[in-house]
Amino acid sequence: MTDKIRYAQVSFWFGHAYGMCAAAQQHPGAELVCVWDADADRGRAGAERYSVPYVADLDELLARDDIDAVGICSETQLHADHIVRAAAAGKHCLVEKPFTRTVSQAEEAIAAAETAGIQVMPAYTLRFSPSNEKMKEIIDAGTLGPLYQVRRRHGQPKYRPLGYDAERIVNDPASPWVDGDAEGRGCLQHAGVHTVYWMLWMFGMPESVISLSATRVPGLSQEDNNVSVFRYADGPLVTLQSSQTENSAPLTTEIYGFEGALVQTRGDHPSTRSEFADLGALMMYLEEEGEWQTLPDMDRSFSPPGASPPYRFFDALRAGEQMPVSMYEGKRCVQLLAAAELAQSEKRQVELAELL
Repeated sequence: MTDKIRYAQVSFWFGHAYGMCAAAQQHPGAELVCVWDADADRGRAGAERYSVPYVADLDELLARDDIDAVGICSETQLHADHIVRAAAAGKHCLVEKPFTRTVSQAEEAIAAAETAGIQVMPAYTLRFSPSNEKMKEIIDAGTLGPLYQVRRRHGQPKYRPLGYDAERIVNDPASPWVDGDAEGRGCLQHAGVHTVYWMLWMFGMPESVISLSATRVPGLSQEDNNVSVFRYADGPLVTLQSSQTENSAPLTTEIYGFEGALVQTRGDHPSTRSEFADLGALMMYLEEEGEWQTLPDMDRSFSPPGASPPYRFFDALRAGEQMPVSMYEGKRCVQLLAAAELAQSEKRQVELAELL
């Protein structure tokens, strides 16, 4: 590997591509070489924004020997194909969430990466939040005792700027819909994936799920709100709430155990856009002390400097280390999303063993 990770952006279809490009230009160990997009106008605009060349042909970009890694922000259903093609060219991949649209696509991408010996990292932002890392530390230490109830929200006012108008939403010039289902436009895939990965990282694989969705924007073809409840064998019930219509709410995470509790009020934008009184970013209650305490040194921002997925991706490549989020975790997250979708469509409790 060279002194710097030479990086190229594959598609600006999903807006996080701009953050990936910015990170490649800001990280001291990376550089942005060029970009590609199937939409030539969008690709050229991205190239102009970052003052790098636009490459019109993806195969030409992947064949270049001055590129070590790519960031994939194409349509969700194209992630696997783009991973396979990048792997064949020997390029490491940073992949926007969800990792793929289906489990079979995830398996195809993983097989290609294993054959090529390249690294693939799903870009799950919640994995690197200081508050979430602290929660993981407390849970793993058993400080709260046996857990019985967990609730996690991921809400965003995605449709508010478009007046909650279905026609404006699907024809938004910044992100027009072509196939809402294949693209993963539904709330569970688009927003819920954050909470599903967080749960997977915190507690591992659950045993079953029930899921309900609703569409509150009249005429919208995909659901804009979802609640999924996962049950763990000898563990907690985990309620995951996601929304594309939420305006503002102060609490994002609640974790309750026999010996204590955790409540997160900040550090997960957009889910906690507004302040709520003078609560700390992460608060803990211990039965033996009988009062809530604010945990110190918790950054109140969503992604403090150096804590974003692209930064961690570049750090791992430069150090020759395994990715902090693996493609296998990406596949398991897709399996959980598929189980919740099945529970929703068949109106029943789904055992994860059915899909594993």
